[in-house]
Parts: sequence; structure tokens; C-alpha cells
Amino acid sequence: MTAHAAHLRLAPATLDRGELAELRATVREAVAESGYPAGARALEGDVAGIDTDLWRLLAEEIGLAGVGLPESAGGLGGLAEVLAVAEELGAGLAPVPFLATTVLSGQILAACAAANPTAAGATAGLATEEIAGGAVITSAITDHRGRFTVQGIGPTITGSSVTGSVRFVPWGASASAFVVAARAEDGDVSVVLIPAQAPGVTATPLEALDFSRPVARVSFDGAEGTVLATGDTALAALSHGVTIALLAAGADQLGGAQRCFDLTLDYIKLRRQFNREIGSFQAIKHRMADALAQVEMMRSGLERVTWDERENIALDAATVKAWNSDAYLAVAAETVQLHGGVGFTWEHDAHLYFRRARYDDAFLGNAQFHREQLAALLAW
Repeated sequence: MTAHAAHLRLAPATLDRGELAELRATVREAVAESGYPAGARALEGDVAGIDTDLWRLLAEEIGLAGVGLPESAGGLGGLAEVLAVAEELGAGLAPVPFLATTVLSGQILAACAAANPTAAGATAGLATEEIAGGAVITSAITDHRGRFTVQGIGPTITGSSVTGSVRFVPWGASASAFVVAARAEDGDVSVVLIPAQAPGVTATPLEALDFSRPVARVSFDGAEGTVLATGDTALAALSHGVTIALLAAGADQLGGAQRCFDLTLDYIKLRRQFNREIGSFQAIKHRMADALAQVEMMRSGLERVTWDERENIALDAATVKAWNSDAYLAVAAETVQLHGGVGFTWEHDAHLYFRRARYDDAFLGNAQFHREQLAALLAW
């Protein structure tokens, strides 16, 4: 990430806390009625990894595909709404491309459209409208480890022709187009929109740990696209999109960690040993207290970003991603352990959350990477 992200701001919240609670309840109910989180098991080996009926309901009927996007593109709401939706989708392990499409790609495209009043900007605006309508337009901007750094951008661009490959592209096998970060011979970075059906584009599905978050290796062999932004404008758009996506990933992690804690709390109240509920044992109480502290710190960090005016939200994004990645992994592991033998079984949901925790940790860089990013942003 770069300091350019500090100059771009997502629209403020349009809903008050009560209305946000209603939005959360709507998303939670839609996901639960569609059979999740348990339904994620059926997605094993599914390269698309999308519940199309659920995404159609969320995107078209409820309008969640446009959350956080400009009103001119059919969007609605701001950062508070983005984080609320991401948290509920994370709690239910919903197999929908909200994080990769609406948040990451949508924010990059919206920034390109806002900064470029030319035909290229109009193309970015049209693509943003498509996302708001439910189209799956994903981003191919990361290095070989799934992290975003300017130095890690691999594809090269000559004119409007892109060559190179990107690993771990979310929903890469089912996308209609790709937002690609590419580097010219002189080192300038460009943001390019390339249709998935363009000649020279190949998407190869990869085996994913999280069944509800499919990934692919996307290769470009002289693929032609539309250059949406170059130079500082491109870097600012990429940094902005990544910053908002990191916060949304943090909300996804919070939703999952809270659900893990709730599942475990319910279990230890019912499971009995030595004629006592295991939740009455001091050792269990201590472990649950530690888990609760982790979850509440996750929530506190996101609340601070959501409701306080921040000078440089990139700092908060790196902090949230670093803390929440470690915390979600710890809480998900405790969920497996404290459920005893049943926690290790295929039939229980615990492993599904552990899989998501692993995916979220790696998404756009793990906790260690973002601690290093935070140190760099603070010039430590």
C-alpha cells in the first residue's frame, strides 16, 4: 500500500445504528435460509464456488452488490454498510463474491472513474455499474503469495496489451472480467480492465482450502484490455481499493470469530463431564475469556474505523488486518479444540470456520506482512 490511499475516502455511512442493525438482520436471515454455513460442505471441488441463487437474492433483490459504490453507478451506503454486510457474510460463510467483486474491484473501478473524466473513466464507470448489478468482476493485482505490493506487480503492459500471470485470483474461474495491475517497461503501473473471454486470457482453477472462496491462476498472453488509469492515479486507485478490502476482510474475520465463540459457548453449557457442564471448569473459563477478549478487540478496532474520522485509514486497515488475522485463527482453533472429538469431524461446522480463517489470513497478505506494512507506514 502507499500513502495515496489517504487522499481517497469512501462515502460516510447513510444509515444510523438502528438501520444498520436491520441491514445486518436482513443479510443474516437470507444467508441462514439459504442453508449456510453448513451448505459450504457441498461446495468442495466446485470451481465456481458461488451460490448463484443466494447472490442473486443479495445482489439484485436486496441491492448488496452496490454497497459502498457511488450513487451514479447504482451504489448505496458507505464504509459502515460495507463492514456490516461483510461481517454478516463472514458469520454465515456465505459463498458470494462480495469481498472480491463489490469491495475490491468495485472500489478500484470507482476510484478510476472518479479520477479520469475521459472515455477510459466512462468505461470504469460502466464496469462499476455492472458490479452493482451483480456481475462478477474480480481483481488480479497480487504477487505470487497473494499480497499486494507495488513491487510485486507481475504482469507487464505494452500499449493496451497485457502479458503475465497472477495466482490466487478470487473467483477467477467464474469472473466476466478482470481488473489487472500491470507494469510498463518504464516502471509505470496501470490499471487495466480485461474481459474474461478476451483472446489470450486463461483461468486455471486452483485447489482452495476454503470451499466457499475459490481461487484461480489467471494468465494473460498479449490480452487486450482498456487502460483505466496510469501512474499515480493508478496507484491511488489500487491503494484505495486494497485499503477498503482489508477493512472488509477484517469485518469478515470478526463475523466468523464471533460465530465461533457463540458456537463454543453454547456447546460448553450443554456438554457434561463428571456430572458438571464443562463450562464450569476453571480452565475452560480462562480459555473462553481469552477468546472473548480477542473478539472484542477485533470489534473495537473496526468500530473505531467506522465511526471516527480517521486521518489515514491505511494505517487502520493494516492494524485491523494484522490483529484480526491472528485473532480469528486463534478463536477458530479454540472452537475445534473445545468441541472435543466432535470438533474434528466433517459433520461439524468448526472446520469450515477454520478454513475461512486460514483463507482470510492469506487474503491480501497475512498478519506478519501487515505488521511490516504498518511499520513502514509509520516510518519505524
